Amino acid sequence: MMYNQPENFHVKVRVYNKEIAFGKGVAQLMRLTETFGSLSAAYKAMGMSSSKAWKILHRAEADLGYTLVTSSSGGRDGGGSRLTPEGRELLARYEAFEQEVQRQATSAFSRHFAAAVQADADAGWQP
Repeated sequence: MMYNQPENFHVKVRVYNKEIAFGKGVAQLMRLTETFGSLSAAYKAMGMSSSKAWKILHRAEADLGYTLVTSSSGGRDGGGSRLTPEGRELLARYEAFEQEVQRQATSAFSRHFAAAVQADADAGWQP
């Protein structure tokens, strides 16, 4: 039986207290909300429905125990959404953590799989 080395890997990074509720999707929704100043524009840019956006946001807030995004409706200033200070800090920490995990995972993948591919090639083995 031949063993073919995996060429790729995928790591999901989520942070939570009790329920897995904050990961890439919520982080992207928050980042785009901050960019656009609008939760509506953020979920539309992601191709997400309003109900899905509110559901994942509320689930994360319930698990974490604090509000991530505040919204105001129309009026003279036009309304909009913005991250709370806690939401901004969580997003910054999550993005830094996620980047570090991905760097470490890439390094580990290279050590465990790319090195084996090179050793196989050095030994004359070809898939």
